[in-house]
Order: sequence, then C-alpha cells, then structure tokens
Amino acid sequence: MAEVVKKQEGALVNASFEEMSGLGFAETSTQDMSIPFLRILGAQSPQVDENEGAYVEGARAGMIYNTVANAVYSGASDKGVTVVPCYYNRRFVEWKPRDQGGGYVGSYLPDDPIVATATRNDNNDEVLPNGNLLTNTAQHFVMLLEGEQFSRCLITMSSTQLKKSRRWLSQMNAMTAMGKNGPYTLPMMSQMYNLTTVPEQNDKGKWYGWAVNRVRQLDLSDELHKVIFENCVAFAKSVEAGEVDVKEVVPDQAPTDLPPLKEAPKAKTETDDDPF
Repeated sequence: MAEVVKKQEGALVNASFEEMSGLGFAETSTQDMSIPFLRILGAQSPQVDENEGAYVEGARAGMIYNTVANAVYSGASDKGVTVVPCYYNRRFVEWKPRDQGGGYVGSYLPDDPIVATATRNDNNDEVLPNGNLLTNTAQHFVMLLEGEQFSRCLITMSSTQLKKSRRWLSQMNAMTAMGKNGPYTLPMMSQMYNLTTVPEQNDKGKWYGWAVNRVRQLDLSDELHKVIFENCVAFAKSVEAGEVDVKEVVPDQAPTDLPPLKEAPKAKTETDDDPF
C-alpha cells in the first residue's frame, strides 16, 4: 500500500489542491498584488552584486529576472524563457530623475495632454515641465511557461528596445489562418515565443537587449495548451478592463561596459534613440 501511495502521491496532492482552488484569496484584489516583471539584468543591477541586499545567487548581467519570484533565467540563445503574449498597450511613464532619488510617478495614455508638454534635453531625455522624465514604454503582458506551470508577467520595452517591440507586434499581427469567412488574424495568445538576450552598444555605452523568436502555435487539442490559452484570454480581458494594476519600478539597467560574456552572441544594435 505504501508503494501505491508513493507512486500516486503527486496526483493525490494535486487533486487535493484542485478541490481547494482559490481558498484563502476571498478578500484579495488586484490592489493587493504586484504583477511580476521580466527584466534584463545589467552590470549595475543590484541582483548581480553580492554586496547588495537584493543580490540573487547565480545572477549575472544578461540574465532575465522575475521581480516577484526573485528568480533568474539564462538569457543565452539556446535557453531564455518561453512566453505566450496576451495583450499589448503603450504608455508614457513619468519618473523622478535618479539624481533626485528616482521613483515611479505615474503612467499616461499616448494621447494624454501631458505628453505634449515634454521637451527633449541635451541627454535626449523627454523632460516634463516639473523636471521629471517621461518614457515611451511598450507593455507586453505575457504568460510565462515553465513546464506545466504558467504565470502572468509583464515585459516592458523602451528606448532602444522599441524597435524590438514593433517587430514583435508586426510578427504577431501577420499570423493568419483561413476561416469559414476567409482569412483572419490569429489571436495574440495563439503563439509561443522564446525570449533571450543579446549584448548591444552605441556611442553611449553597452547593455543587453531582447531577442524574440517564435516557437510554435498552441495546439488546442492538447489539454495543457487549451488551459494555457483559456488563461491567456482571461488575462487579456482583465488587462483590457483595467483590472490589472501595473506598479512600475525604476529600471536599473543603464549603458555600461559589458562583463565577459560567453553565452550570447554579439548582435547588431538597433536604436530609436539613446538607451537612457
């Protein structure tokens, strides 16, 4: 009997968890939780510095960092993370300058009147009349896949990474299929993508950027893929309805000298403007 229990232990435990799904979260709202960000670690990120309280064991520049799970993933071209994109929007994010302590101030729609008040300074930053910085930011809400587990995450792209965002969006929007009424655009969450990192540089310095590659289409005849798709649809609708509270954190990666890197190949830099 002990042997039977041992073999079936995982299934029994999972069944018990399923019966109690959601228990304990009755009074929880989006205001009580933070959506995890997937960020690229830079040479100056505290997660890579053993002398910092935020240090994560094994973390190195060029790795991908989950801000809520406090986990790091290799950014190497043969590794990275697998995601299903769920929803996209663009916001202009207001920050206090670093020399004034930094910090998130607010987020605005592209057509908000405040955006037109920003002017570009000598460092190529968009600056508001109050002295705060305004950053054009692409927000990709994704489902992070890890084996049979999946979780909601957010990837933000700004400055040098905006071209990467536009290319990714164009690739997703070009995915079509033939339906009963002719060709149609596949939903964003129908595809899986692998995200890795590559070193980049310009005359301002060196940093790491995103590399995005399509993996495959979800197979809705597969039970796991079907569940993933349904959760992605629910996530997209939740974001669209304004139910997902994005609590921005100051991006800590700035152009700097890259440490020796063996995992990722050199890539040609694509820039819209200076990285910061």
